[in-house]
Amino acid sequence: MDESGKIKNCLQVLHLEDNPADAELIKESLREHHIPCRITQIQSRQLFEVALQKGNADLILSDSSLPDFDGLSAVSLAKERIPDVPFIFVSGSISPKTRVEAFARGATDFISKDDLPKLSRIIHWLFFLNKRKRQRPALPEVGTPVTVQCPGFCCLGYLDRNGIWRDFATSSELPNVVDWSEL
Repeated sequence: MDESGKIKNCLQVLHLEDNPADAELIKESLREHHIPCRITQIQSRQLFEVALQKGNADLILSDSSLPDFDGLSAVSLAKERIPDVPFIFVSGSISPKTRVEAFARGATDFISKDDLPKLSRIIHWLFFLNKRKRQRPALPEVGTPVTVQCPGFCCLGYLDRNGIWRDFATSSELPNVVDWSEL
């Protein structure tokens, strides 16, 4: 988003990833899901710090570990330098303890590399569906009841651990969620 709150035509994505095959997989997934973005792949702490200093990222994607840098340090550094930019872990696996620590340090979400469609849903929500100014956290906590707005109706719902909106009473998937608000 620019200073006026309008969506840019192309998201500037900073991607902290040392595996070229994984970086290409994520890039291809975003292209397949029609996410307009320009990705800058970073492979080291030093380059990450330089990129943060420029401050032109709209979104940060990060693996949880690199040879000379870990994801927890990356999220802490990012939130210190550019706190309003969403930080999403895209990684293979992570311990529950590390995952909790990542959210405590300001991570927006954690997505498994095996579930890249969830990444596109979160990005669509953050940048294209959410008309309000982003707040941290950008999405409600998993399982927390919220008021969900769909075309033609409003209901009590929640976000499941896979990033899917569900009706609170029936757990059925909610189609085309356009907005949500806390109770």
